[in-house]
Amino acid sequence: MLQELFLALSGHPSPLFGKDGKPSREEFPLLSPSEAALLQSLGKVAELHRKLRAHIEWVAARHRSIISRAVATSIQQEHLARFQRKILDVESQILCKDARIVGAYDIVPLASIPPPSSGGEPKPSSGCNGAWLINELRSATNTGFPEIEEAAIELGKVAETAWLRQLASWLLYSRLPAHGTDDFFIKGENAPEGDEMIYRKDAHLLPSFVIAPTASSILFVGKSLNQVRRRPQTRNTSKPLLQRSAESDLIQAHSKYLTALTLPIVPAQLSRAVSAIRLSVSQNVLQHLLPMEDITRLLSCLRDFMLLGKGDFALALISEAEARVQARQQSMGRLLQQDAVRAMQGLSIKDGELQQALTQVWKSLAREDDEIEDSGLEFASKHLKLVTASSKSSRPSTSDSSVEAAPQISHVAFNDLLFPSATSIRLVVDSPLDLFITAREAETYSSINAYMLAIRRATVRLSDLWRRSSARRDFPSSTGRSRKDPSSETKARLKRRAQATRKVWATCGAAMFLTSEIAAYFEGEIIKESCDHFETWVKSLVRAETVDETEASLGSEQPQKLSQRDPETLASGHRSFLAALTYALLLTDVQYTRELRSLLGNLDALVAFFNRLLDLQQKFDIEFDAGGTSTLTEEDEHRASLELDRARKKVDSDLKSVLSRLRQLDHERIGSGRYVDIGAADSGGYEPWKGGGVDTLLMKLEFGRMSEEGYDIV
Repeated sequence: MLQELFLALSGHPSPLFGKDGKPSREEFPLLSPSEAALLQSLGKVAELHRKLRAHIEWVAARHRSIISRAVATSIQQEHLARFQRKILDVESQILCKDARIVGAYDIVPLASIPPPSSGGEPKPSSGCNGAWLINELRSATNTGFPEIEEAAIELGKVAETAWLRQLASWLLYSRLPAHGTDDFFIKGENAPEGDEMIYRKDAHLLPSFVIAPTASSILFVGKSLNQVRRRPQTRNTSKPLLQRSAESDLIQAHSKYLTALTLPIVPAQLSRAVSAIRLSVSQNVLQHLLPMEDITRLLSCLRDFMLLGKGDFALALISEAEARVQARQQSMGRLLQQDAVRAMQGLSIKDGELQQALTQVWKSLAREDDEIEDSGLEFASKHLKLVTASSKSSRPSTSDSSVEAAPQISHVAFNDLLFPSATSIRLVVDSPLDLFITAREAETYSSINAYMLAIRRATVRLSDLWRRSSARRDFPSSTGRSRKDPSSETKARLKRRAQATRKVWATCGAAMFLTSEIAAYFEGEIIKESCDHFETWVKSLVRAETVDETEASLGSEQPQKLSQRDPETLASGHRSFLAALTYALLLTDVQYTRELRSLLGNLDALVAFFNRLLDLQQKFDIEFDAGGTSTLTEEDEHRASLELDRARKKVDSDLKSVLSRLRQLDHERIGSGRYVDIGAADSGGYEPWKGGGVDTLLMKLEFGRMSEEGYDIV
């Protein structure tokens, strides 16, 4: 019976126990209740051993997670083997008749066979991943049971060693692990265009000892080395940036930081090792791959054209868009009479037409503005594209952003005001610029650009109304009787028109004042001061950090060297700058953007109806001077006047709503809510500009408050 019991405990099937691991009372009627209970406990251990061994063998051979395979192999070779040796030791003591186990008359009590801790061995699941397993093993060390803690520490070291091997493949060679790619938190995807790979990080696969800034640095280092390796294949360079000997020395130096890590991994120690590798890559590679001149050129392009720092660009683009829309409307009117279906199909605008419009803008800027440098204009024309907006949400997603606390941009779209279709200016982020700016940040710039263009366009369209001299002054017709002797009927008609349009002019003036002040506040204060502050931080020199601890300890005795910040630090600061800028531009407030979007849309209707009414009035005057008026013209003028009055009332309501929301924001954004706080750890040490808040804009608007017959418009 003892032999069968030891065979069962070793993981072999035994007739002593049934399928449920319990001994049969019919086959062993002489067992006492206490012996049956002990035998049942040993049967459970034997059954658990068999199931665990079978499961471990399956995991070690077929599991998709390499870390789970490593842990399963360790359980198989260490823990289960240790259990097997324990059984052999007990069996050897019985054969040697050890008094500690064998009693009088060679009786071996079942209680002398100690069962192992049945709950101490972790059992990997086929659905788990490496990060989950590492976190579970770390949490198991805090249960308070010494046996469980010891086993969890041993298995945790095995799991973290396997994870470090995956990390080394990415940090040293910029390659994803050959086996167990699904287990690593860096993911590679094929780019929509070209044969390049797009890398991102999956937060669900991050172990608990990897904090967000460290994960971003790991992604940055691997992407940088990958671009260095691909650069000779993609560009006509005479020699690679990194020679084989230098690359070998760099890999050897970086591997020392990883081998110096102790197990279990300490988050601070891992962060220091990754930071040292990042600094080494920046000092030896990235200063040639992405020099400071390229970063400053990109920032200048973003400021001048995406943030409308060059006002001529915005005016030229708006003028070109208005000209093309008017030409399309004229051709549409003729085509509607011939083929209505074809006319409706031509409502959407294509990317080719948009690119032609942007090309005309570049040409006009090159001809008229001599202050723009050719290199800056050439860089902008190469990296900026005017395309139709995708069907996805216009708000950039921040799920993969390194700045976790960054506020989300409002979902309200402003990109459907410039052209009949939703369009946006996109920044083409190619290598190696993607080390500094991501595709999501480029989408954020597109949203800001559409937002600022919509406000500037409303101001331009309203100011065009004042350029129509016939709308503000009464000019007699060049032909007809009203030129020499204007009748009383003509005078009465002109007076009636002036009284009817007085409120319209007041509304247009208030709207123009509001939009122009908002544009001046955003462009002249928020954007200008924020960009100046950020560019000063980018160009400023800092103390050169060393990657050698010995040099760092002697740094106080040696003269400190100044150098530029590394690209990863600049990228973190840029993310913080962009998050603070969108917050200061009020793009994160849904209610304000909704009210402003409604105002801009109703302003388009107001301007259109006003121009329509002025054209009809001019047509009526010509007919009157010719000696006859048309009833149809009078009806059209009456309908246009009614539509204009409705549009005016909507604009008045929207003006009040926008101003009311601005006052609410002034009360809400006080104290810590006045500025967005990213944190020094996530912003690379950059602190965004903190200037005037919404109260500055409100003070300008209060000075321009207008009142018409006791009714406040602004």
